[in-house]
Amino acid sequence: MAQGWRESYYRYKEFFLNISALYKQKADLRAFLEIVLSITTVIVFLLFALKPTALTIINLLQQISEKRQTLAALTQKVTDLQTASTLLDQNQNILPDIDNAVPTYPNPDVLSKQIEGLAALNSVDILGISVSSVRLVGAIPAVKVSNSGFTPLPEGAQEMPFSLSVRGSYSNLISFIKAFEGMRVAVKIDDLGISSSLTDKGRVIVAVISGRVPFLGSK
Repeated sequence: MAQGWRESYYRYKEFFLNISALYKQKADLRAFLEIVLSITTVIVFLLFALKPTALTIINLLQQISEKRQTLAALTQKVTDLQTASTLLDQNQNILPDIDNAVPTYPNPDVLSKQIEGLAALNSVDILGISVSSVRLVGAIPAVKVSNSGFTPLPEGAQEMPFSLSVRGSYSNLISFIKAFEGMRVAVKIDDLGISSSLTDKGRVIVAVISGRVPFLGSK
């Protein structure tokens, strides 16, 4: 092992000594080596000097790209807001109808008044109107599944269940039901039934409607 190490040492020593001798003897070799070493030194210093600058440039380019994306998103939001504002201005006259259709709080009195008006308009008699328990003032509880098992109203709307029974001729009842579906107050009809019976006073036709009235509730 010691002899092999010495042979390698002598071989590399002789190699470097030969290069040193050539370097001292030949001017062109010296000039070439000096040029190569100078270029290598310059390249090394350039790499160390330019690396932070290159990293800074790359970082700035990334920031510019992100800011452009943010600016594009903000521009789109501004455009959407301007469109929404224009639509709001164009539909100011129907906003009260929207508030009446889906009010913030339940209004059973408004519902009953509209039903009474439709009944008089379509010549039917109201046998009964009932509204399930609902809080009219104060904080309103969170939405719960209807006791009847119906699917909750969309968009998390609160609901006021109701039941209505009316009596009249078949044609008048059909007209009343169609008008009831188109009331200013939005209603979700869950169940509708029409029954006919014969009494001493003649045939009696009764329609029973049950459903729910949506409202927003206080936030």
